[in-house]
Amino acid sequence: MTTYRQGQGYRIKSVASDPSNTQFGQIWYNRTAKQIKFTGNLGGVFSSGGNLNTARWNCRATVGTQTAGITFAGYTQTGSAMAETEEYNGTSWSEVNDLPDTVTDIGGGGTQTAAFMSGGNSLPGAPDVRIAKTLNYDGTNWTTSGDLPFVSGQGAGCGTQTAGIHSGGLQNPGNTVTNKTAEYNGTSWTDGGNYPKNHGYHAMCGTQTATLAGMSINPGESPDQNTEFYEYDGSSWTAAGNHNNKRYAGAAFGTQTAAITAGGGSAPAGHQNKVESYDGTSFTNESTLATGSNYIHGGGTSSAGIVQGGSGPAGAGPNQALSRSEEWNDPSAGTRTMDVS
Repeated sequence: MTTYRQGQGYRIKSVASDPSNTQFGQIWYNRTAKQIKFTGNLGGVFSSGGNLNTARWNCRATVGTQTAGITFAGYTQTGSAMAETEEYNGTSWSEVNDLPDTVTDIGGGGTQTAAFMSGGNSLPGAPDVRIAKTLNYDGTNWTTSGDLPFVSGQGAGCGTQTAGIHSGGLQNPGNTVTNKTAEYNGTSWTDGGNYPKNHGYHAMCGTQTATLAGMSINPGESPDQNTEFYEYDGSSWTAAGNHNNKRYAGAAFGTQTAAITAGGGSAPAGHQNKVESYDGTSFTNESTLATGSNYIHGGGTSSAGIVQGGSGPAGAGPNQALSRSEEWNDPSAGTRTMDVS
């Protein structure tokens, strides 16, 4: 069997106490603590967060942070559209003022005190009616703002309330899908560069001028799920690194150069627990979610994020609305220990 010295070219040092000036990749044995230690990337992991007060699924909005999150709209367990809004403080979710209307399949972005909701499906007891409505949230109340330039159900959004973006989604009538993109200034929308494909059920994260989007369904393709991601620079979309796993309707949070994707659906397994990180060039598989789910929502950064709600898990029904949330934490570079006593 190859030893560490043979493989790496040097011995593991035995020391009485940890060195003060370690370098990335350094390894040593602390004989006092009886631990092998190394300095390196520890990798991220999801852990349980507080449960939503109302289970929900199918929002395509990237909003808030791990300690100041917000979620709104979606489907209930019975398939009804929702108006309920909840805020997260890092421990628990609290119900706050509802949206003025029930809606699902929305886009949106911003923060807990300055969010926007864009598009969606209005379900007043009739077949899906895709809408162009936009609402702003100020931390207390929702108010109507300027409409999207196109109707969009199951599109996606991200960015801030004064510099937001929305792309894709289903149109009226029928289930045709658009490649349109629009940019938001807090009051009105203007046309942006078209996405390379008609797409829906996708995830987006980042800013209006540095967006990452993917995990989409592209009708007309066989299969219509793919591994493709694209980046937006405020004017046009270009191909990004490919996902390792085909998924749709998952969550994405972070930035264009430091993002996390989680969950989603894929045929034949409809509720995935897969997680990947993106560094601006390529995707890497990470530790998985505890509960596989699709139509999941999230927010935060690549080092401290959160996902909540969703549909799943497999075996619980095709659209089992979830109330759980899971928090993502990545300590990045640090010291890892392994007891050998």
